Amino acid sequence: MILIPSALAFTIFYFTRKEKKVYSSESNIYTGIASGYSLNGSNKTDFFATSNAFDNLLSVIDSRDTKIDVAIALLSEHLLLKKHIPDVLSWGSYDELQKLIPESVKSQIVKPTLEETKKAVKAYMAKDKENAIYKLINSDNGYYSINALNKIKSSRISSSDLIKISYEANDPYICKRTIELLEEIFMLKNREIKEGQTVSALGYFESETKKAFAKLDSAERLFMEFNKNNDIINYYEQTKAVAGEREGLYAMNHSLEMDRMALSSSLDKVNENIKGKTYQTLYGSDVIKERGKLSDIYNKIALGEVLDKKGENKDQIDSLKKAASQLEKKLKVSLDNLYTDSNTPNGIPTKTVLDEWFKNTIAFEQSKARLTVMDKRKAEFEAEYRKFAPLGAMLKKIERLISVSEQEYLDLLHSLNAAKLNQQNTEITAKLNVVDPPYLPLKPNASKRLILVIVGFMVGFVLVLALIITQALINKTLMEPQRAKNIVGLPLLGVYPLLNENPYFLLKSNLRLMQQLLATIDLSVKPITIGLVSTQKSEGKSTLAYLLAKELTALDYSVETHTWNNDYDLKGSLNADFSLIEFPPLDNMIIKPESFPRLSCTILLCRANRIWTKIDKEMINIFTKTTGNKPFFVLNGVDISFAEEYIGEVPKKRNLIRAFIKHVAKFEFGNRNAINKNARNKNYTEGDNLINPVKKNKVSGVVLFGVIAGLILSSIAIYLYKKQQKEIPVKANEVQQTIDSSSIDTGFGNNFSEGDSAFVKGTESNNGLRSSKQFYVIAGAFSSEANATIYMEDLKKNGFTNAQIISSTQKSSTVRVAYDVFGTESEAKDKSDQINRKYGKNTWVYFEQ
Repeated sequence: MILIPSALAFTIFYFTRKEKKVYSSESNIYTGIASGYSLNGSNKTDFFATSNAFDNLLSVIDSRDTKIDVAIALLSEHLLLKKHIPDVLSWGSYDELQKLIPESVKSQIVKPTLEETKKAVKAYMAKDKENAIYKLINSDNGYYSINALNKIKSSRISSSDLIKISYEANDPYICKRTIELLEEIFMLKNREIKEGQTVSALGYFESETKKAFAKLDSAERLFMEFNKNNDIINYYEQTKAVAGEREGLYAMNHSLEMDRMALSSSLDKVNENIKGKTYQTLYGSDVIKERGKLSDIYNKIALGEVLDKKGENKDQIDSLKKAASQLEKKLKVSLDNLYTDSNTPNGIPTKTVLDEWFKNTIAFEQSKARLTVMDKRKAEFEAEYRKFAPLGAMLKKIERLISVSEQEYLDLLHSLNAAKLNQQNTEITAKLNVVDPPYLPLKPNASKRLILVIVGFMVGFVLVLALIITQALINKTLMEPQRAKNIVGLPLLGVYPLLNENPYFLLKSNLRLMQQLLATIDLSVKPITIGLVSTQKSEGKSTLAYLLAKELTALDYSVETHTWNNDYDLKGSLNADFSLIEFPPLDNMIIKPESFPRLSCTILLCRANRIWTKIDKEMINIFTKTTGNKPFFVLNGVDISFAEEYIGEVPKKRNLIRAFIKHVAKFEFGNRNAINKNARNKNYTEGDNLINPVKKNKVSGVVLFGVIAGLILSSIAIYLYKKQQKEIPVKANEVQQTIDSSSIDTGFGNNFSEGDSAFVKGTESNNGLRSSKQFYVIAGAFSSEANATIYMEDLKKNGFTNAQIISSTQKSSTVRVAYDVFGTESEAKDKSDQINRKYGKNTWVYFEQ
């Protein structure tokens, strides 16, 4: 149970000895989804809407398309590197990248700028599924594959507005840069999705609003043309005025008709009174002509007064009235000339009658003229009325069309304004802010190697234990004494181990068996006959008979051994103190009760590695009923672990640890072999008082357990401490700046001038020769001498006793810390390579004249 788990733990420990270091970084992003303010003035929180918004955002982060874009962007940046830059990626990652992408592929996808390179890489990947870029993106590569980017974890922080993004990789610089690229890409995608929705809605409403406005404008133009063609200024006022004037016109016409009828009657009456010459003279003279002219003038005056409501023809009307007045005077003069005529037949003076006739004639003619004009006006009003009657329905239809078009236009205009407001609101709310940018991890994550070893040991232990338990559950053999006693159903006399066990243990087994046998039989009745039976062959009867005979003989008893069958007569041959009779297997023997010997004790031999069947049980029942003897049984070939409970502990030399483990396994805490550790070396007499207090055992089980636990915990602590010490504790604001004279156009550069370059090229002459130069193996570069001093002290504590500080120069204010200094470049390079391989550092060589 210990060997297999230990082997499994050692195997895990061995195969994880070259485990790569894993660095992790994280970033927090503020979304403003739950509590952010919007342009609509509402910041109420809707749980389901908020949860849905966060789910959408996290889905964009975890989408395959986002990860492909991140992988392409990261790969493009690294492909643009003309040489290794430690601030961008480690040397191992750079070297691996050079092997991944063939030069023929690089020549096709590497362009002058980063954006062009990204487009080229994406286009090359989309060409087919067999090219190097596609295979790299879909491989198990640790940096540029979708499988590697699946390690990106994104989640909402509790119920806040923050999203946490974490990532782990074998290169700290790539780890940090990957999160930065992910944030840039997924923020852009989120903004495009949000704005794309509002742009589509905005475009729809703009188009529909223009259509509605055009429809409204067309209806209004139709309305204007209709009014223009029908001389309508205000239809409802005009129809009201026409109706009112029509009623007034009909009332005036009725009044004029009455006046005309009255004047006509009066004139007829006057004409009756004028007879003879006066009448003839009257109608035959110029009076008739003047009367006609006066009638025409009155018709014109009446027509002008009716038509000229605004007084535009006032001068003409006044002129007509003046002419009418002159004709009236002339007519009166004519009538005055007739005044002297005789009286009327009724005796009325002619002058009076003529005056009356003159007044009636004037009034009648005026009335006739007015009626003539009124009839014409009536005809005009009837035509106007018939014209306005059907225009109302058409005008109502046009107004209804304008109303519907106007309402549609106003609704769409409102929706358009709402869409524009929503677009502005989306532009504000879709903007995510990085409140905690990703940091550069300087220390790798704690190794899981120890945990894997412990888990491996525990798994191995559990598997072995499960195997043992399973084997015990499916094992139907007699196996151990207590189980055999329950299955066989007979009293247990004793157990006997395998003969290849410890000789001392076998002697002790013989002793226990003899003790149990002699305690079972009555030694006062002799001869004592002991029968050895079994249900099957090879149960160990002969061996047990030999051992019993040997042990009884050693006790000065006479012993005889017999093999019985039905034809064998034992009478007269049982003369010894003990007679051991071995019977054939019960399944091959027929017992004759009259010939079966009388037995003092019957011993049934059973092997521990056999199954006890119903046939065996039936054979024992038959034997008991036939002979009247109920046997005791001895379990033979018992495993030592079970036999120890009945025989005693196996005498083995065990150290303290093995003894402690044995006690723990058997729960034998506090068990001792003597009262005091020196007791077994002293010969005490019966009179010695062993109850007197003795010195306590200093190595008790509890103390031993504490010592072992302390050793284990100390080993773990030392391992973790050494692992931690291998990592140089540099703070984030003290990150070393690599001094390099070259730069590229991807945004990764340095802050040092060409004169401050301190890299030693492999092509330098007199390499390996002693010179006046000193070559330093640089561990880090700092802007502060205090930080450099702390770093140097840490290096010395970790075994780099020659660590020293290289002070700043006029050309550069950087303070460098070196592991060691050498006189030749080759020695310095060898030391640098050794440190890089052993500790996984990125060192370089610096020289001074």
